[in-house]
Parts: sequence; structure tokens; C-alpha cells
Amino acid sequence: MLFAQPDSFTEDEILKKVDYYNNRSRETIDFFCIGYQPKMFEPALSVVTKVNNEDWTFNPENFNNLRIEIERKTKWKYSGSVELVLFNAYIDNEDEVKFDFSDALSIDLIKAKNEQLIYSVGEMFEKIFSISETITTDNPTKEMSLKLIGNSGKKSFVDILFNLLPEAIRKDTKRIYLYGTSNYEK
Repeated sequence: MLFAQPDSFTEDEILKKVDYYNNRSRETIDFFCIGYQPKMFEPALSVVTKVNNEDWTFNPENFNNLRIEIERKTKWKYSGSVELVLFNAYIDNEDEVKFDFSDALSIDLIKAKNEQLIYSVGEMFEKIFSISETITTDNPTKEMSLKLIGNSGKKSFVDILFNLLPEAIRKDTKRIYLYGTSNYEK
């Protein structure tokens, strides 16, 4: 789920490329832009956004209702930034989709870019798409997290503290924090 209110960051980094992201992700991963919908479904009080010559609307009421619902059912809390929340989803024995937030990954994309942990949202999404094509476990989000952390996750905190310079410690620690999963399940 992508929680992104309409602003210049969201438009430049995400909405202008949404068609590419949709085609690139194929069957391996689904991103849902919370609160956004084609203009033909436009309710009152919507903000109209052009995406590849097609009008999309952002409905703050729908955005907020889903935010409330997710916060009510999980320990995750929306920061007010642009957040990508990745989690596992399964089809149960009754053919119903079940969300599993036990190893959820929440990435504040503005913070990650501002702290130079990513160059762009497109770069981050490309990593996610590539990794999702190679997932081999029954816990895709955990595997995604470990692959995003990369070598940083393979080192213990003791190794980092004793073997790296202070600046490198900060960067590796931030990377672990950024890509580590959390249990948002209630």
C-alpha cells in the first residue's frame, strides 16, 4: 500500500511513472495507491491529478478511512509522509484474501531520499520489482527486507561498531532501520 497525499513529490516521483510501475511489476507485486482512483469515479471534494494524460482523483475521505482501518487493525501508524507499506497477502481455504502484517515493511520514501539512502523512488521501486521476481520463500516480505538490507543485514551490530568508521556506522544503521521488517499485527 502506498500512502501518498497529492503533492509535488508524489506527482514527480510516483504518479508521472505509474503506468510504467504498473507494467514493470507485472504479476509479482501489487502497489495500491491509497485514495487514488480514475476520474470517472470522482466523488465530491476530490483533487484532480493528471497521470499520463488521464485524470485521476485523490479522495481524502477514502484515503483517511483506509488509513483509520489499517491503523485500527495493526500497530502501524501513518507518519503523514509518503509511505510504502509492504506486507504479505495470502488466499485462505475459503478463497478469501488475508493480509499478514507480522513481517511488514514500512518505508518513508521522502525520508529515505532526503537522507540519501535512495537516489529516487524509481530506483527503490526497481529494486523491489527485481527482488519480487526472485522471491523463493513463503514469507516474501521478510525475504524482501533481507535482500534490501544486503550486506548490512549480514553483519552484527558488534561488527559494525568495531569495524567501520562512524559515518559508515550511521549509514548502515539507517539502512537496517529503513529496510527492517516490523510486526504490525495486533
